[in-house]
Amino acid sequence: MKSYLCFKQFPLALAISMANQVWATEVSEGEPVQIWGTAVNNSSLMLDDADIELKQADHLSDLLRDQPGVDIGGAHSLNQRINIRGFQDLDLEVTIDGARQNNFMYHHAGNLLINADILKAVDIQVGTNSVLNGGLAGGVAFETKDAKDLLEPGKKFGARIHASYANNDYHSYSFSGYGQLTDTLDVLAYINGVTRNNPEDGSAQETLGNDGDIKNGLLKFGFAVNDENRIEFGYDKYADEGNYAPRPDMGVATNASISGARVYPTEFDRETRTLTYELDKGDTISLRATLYQNTMTLWRNYLSDGSSRPVAHTIREGESEHVGLNLLAETVMDQGELTHTLRYGTEIYNQKTLVKFDGIKFGREEADSAALFIEDVISFSNGLTVTPGIRYNRYKLDTAANDRTFTDTTWGLAAEYPLTDFVTVRASSTQLFKGPNLSEVFTGAGAKALTVNPDLEASTGVNHEVGISYQRRGIAGLDRLNASFTLYTGEIENYIDDEGNSGSLENVGDYDMDGYEAAIALSKGNFDARLSYAHSESENQQTGTPLGRQVGDSIAVGLDYRIPEQGVTLNWTALVTLEEEFYDKPEYDVHSISARWTPAAIEGLTLTAGIENVFDEYYTSHASRIGDANHPVFGALHLNDYEPGRNIKLSASYAF
Repeated sequence: MKSYLCFKQFPLALAISMANQVWATEVSEGEPVQIWGTAVNNSSLMLDDADIELKQADHLSDLLRDQPGVDIGGAHSLNQRINIRGFQDLDLEVTIDGARQNNFMYHHAGNLLINADILKAVDIQVGTNSVLNGGLAGGVAFETKDAKDLLEPGKKFGARIHASYANNDYHSYSFSGYGQLTDTLDVLAYINGVTRNNPEDGSAQETLGNDGDIKNGLLKFGFAVNDENRIEFGYDKYADEGNYAPRPDMGVATNASISGARVYPTEFDRETRTLTYELDKGDTISLRATLYQNTMTLWRNYLSDGSSRPVAHTIREGESEHVGLNLLAETVMDQGELTHTLRYGTEIYNQKTLVKFDGIKFGREEADSAALFIEDVISFSNGLTVTPGIRYNRYKLDTAANDRTFTDTTWGLAAEYPLTDFVTVRASSTQLFKGPNLSEVFTGAGAKALTVNPDLEASTGVNHEVGISYQRRGIAGLDRLNASFTLYTGEIENYIDDEGNSGSLENVGDYDMDGYEAAIALSKGNFDARLSYAHSESENQQTGTPLGRQVGDSIAVGLDYRIPEQGVTLNWTALVTLEEEFYDKPEYDVHSISARWTPAAIEGLTLTAGIENVFDEYYTSHASRIGDANHPVFGALHLNDYEPGRNIKLSASYAF
């Protein structure tokens, strides 16, 4: 059970049997294994292991946008916004190595700083289907690599160097060293750097305000106390610094209309410390606990160009800090005809925010959150599993305006049954709860009107899902054929649209949400193919309007072909998003190809080449800022955050 706790930060009751549905490439004896890959697990569908070297991901969109039900808004390095079924990261439970990442830093930037190169696993929970998950629409758990995963059998030390170049328009490097210092102590040291210039979009227009550098360092120590106990310490520092546009979530036209051609020195940093304890006593108890501190800082000098443009303050610095504890345990009790798998734990954190205007502190706010949860996976001898669960939530705000405490007890119930050896059906219903986020940090962190109003309510609701999956080997001449379909519906009451509120936080109404995700994947020899379709829709019961970042309908196609005797892997991926009519979001389709070569003559060398956006599509993700607006001061604005155009990528890595 230990691996389940390590890789599943928010396991879902309805996905128990789907742990065996993860689509992975079988490796024959003697064939080299790619240990620098990233496993992307999606709760709603069976998926393949996404190799990050093959995708050459420099932005989360490169890695996750082809996952059904998921999109990544934003094209700028400051603006990586996870979107699940139309809900943004502030409505999700997002962690890196167990450390909570939910920060409302700035409405023109994202709230997540992460380097895709160092990721070991990404666990996506599409929809909230278990009391173990506290998000409104699911969550994403990122896990970074550690030494024990990277060391090859029989070796005590290893290293990897990596370099990449993209003609639109950046280059990067990374170095990793890892080893087993003693029989019980292992260590990983990692450093990564990216230098960016201004890319061109699909219309060949230069996207100003992207010129900057990213540096990421990771240090991990692992200590195996004995066969049952392990302790790990991690320190992760991420810094994004550059001359950036004041509104990185908007296009060139909008920034030019409002701010001219100005760019401002900007720094966006994350510093994460984690202390993790793992206990494995088999069925008696498996446990993982993480104590963490996560701090994000956004700094900008508004008058660095010497202009006389009036602003309220020359230098702004906003800070958000989370200190917390996550604990998840599992106990298995076999009672003959019944087996009980108990999963239980707690999530506790304190969040503090403040802003400094020209060095003077303003607007300190604070929140305390605590949750206790337990669920029991009851397995019957006929294959039926039933999973009841209960979660207690307590959330307290401490702001300049007032103190508020929100409490709620939520319930969940899931069931799964194998109709045949190949077909499994499942259903779940889960109540939802989410307390209000703290105010936007960079614009005042509560120093202005951005405070909790006395009538504010927590968001609550329910998510219902039903699904069916099919798995079979050796059918119709194929090695494997997998298919699945998930249908969901639900309601969120008293929803709070953080991004849409420029004054006091407000409940903007009740939302209905409906949709589905479907996928089929097949394998024949060295050939893999997959096709997925995701549909999401939402509607405010009072106004009839959908969520602003609703994606609508999206299709992903992926083909992989391996030539083992040559050490070559080929990939083609196509992403098609259909028109979203309410907000007049146009249809687009994007194609990418890549090839990886691991020459047998040079052990440890990997060469990768690819073309992203092969046909130079001029488009904006539906999860990004998009559309036109009339501003009372600046007039008509074209807000589209256009994605980069065609991008030729080359990379090389050498592990030894």
